[in-house]
Amino acid sequence: MRECAAWVRAGGHGILWETPERAKLVVGRFGRDDKMHLGRWAILDLGKATYGVAKKGPLRGLVTTPVPPDTLDIVREWATRDSIHEEPRRTMNLDCQKCGACCLDNEVRLEREDWRRFRRGKVDPVVRKKNGEIMLRVLGNKKCTYLGRGNLCAIYTHRPNACRDFPAASECCLFAREEELGIFDGATQ
Repeated sequence: MRECAAWVRAGGHGILWETPERAKLVVGRFGRDDKMHLGRWAILDLGKATYGVAKKGPLRGLVTTPVPPDTLDIVREWATRDSIHEEPRRTMNLDCQKCGACCLDNEVRLEREDWRRFRRGKVDPVVRKKNGEIMLRVLGNKKCTYLGRGNLCAIYTHRPNACRDFPAASECCLFAREEELGIFDGATQ
């Protein structure tokens, strides 16, 4: 637990394995309005919306949340991927225009604010419905309808909040790069 706390305080994310089937995600503390904190995104990537802040012990002041049983394999993959790095932080050069993986085979749910932005910009979005939600349509080649040449977004100024808020280097970003492009930490395999 102390080793995990030190790792997280140095800038990494930690997984505390209580048993092979029970784990806790540990990340650095973030503010309520800090939408770009990668720890917040790791929690969201596990399908979680809630977390706690440890009040005592070695994890005091750090954010913790139980890992849902159906995401244990995902967390194991994160740990395996990151085990090659000796330090909790590393610099990654992510060029979104060379990548575009987040615009492939992704579900972008539209919010009220997105519709207002579309109306102001006179954008008539190409959408589909899924489980009662309205999302941007993905083409047969798995690309977003609006992903153009050079991985440039055709509606960039009016893009939905999901696209605006999506942070480079988040677990979702790294997963999309691996799944869609075969890029693992910047290296094609």
